[in-house]
Amino acid sequence: MKLRCMLCGKNMEEELVSNPEPFDDDYDDDLPQKKTLAVCLMCQAKLKHEAGDSQKIPRPM
Repeated sequence: MKLRCMLCGKNMEEELVSNPEPFDDDYDDDLPQKKTLAVCLMCQAKLKHEAGDSQKIPRPM
């Protein structure tokens, strides 16, 4: 199964995305399957960099 990055649309392999199954109940069999949300490694690094920059205190002039 191939996944697409939700930010850039790049195709990814399922092996790169870790999606642990927290529960394996029979109750979930009746519910429709949700589409997994995935972010590629490049977009993940970009988001982490932008989040780190926004939390830094700006230097005084």
